[in-house]
Amino acid sequence: MSRPVSATARCVAALAMALVAACSPPPPISPQDRADQQARAACRARADAVYAQRNRGSIYGRQDDRLTPFSTSYNPGITTTGLGDRFDIDQMIANCVSAAQAQTPDQGAGPTMEPVARSTPAPLSP
Repeated sequence: MSRPVSATARCVAALAMALVAACSPPPPISPQDRADQQARAACRARADAVYAQRNRGSIYGRQDDRLTPFSTSYNPGITTTGLGDRFDIDQMIANCVSAAQAQTPDQGAGPTMEPVARSTPAPLSP
């Protein structure tokens, strides 16, 4: 004699299986993904270095002027402060990453076929 399974028991079983599946390790990172991550990190570091060299005044001059005397020019409502600089950095990173991806062809696509030049023509057979 079998007992009917309640909807609650099914829900608990499905939740337990979902939790067990969530605990599984992530798939391994492919060499191409690892190379892309390293290229992005290198491009980000280079863009930060270029920005620091170009904009020394904005880096060293940043202070929180809210609590200093004569600080009436502080306006927390301006949300576009630094937006142009952020766009410039993002563009440098995007250009660097696209240049890095153009230099390294995808190795997973298969062998590359290149024509071979022959030095002497092959004899024609009758």
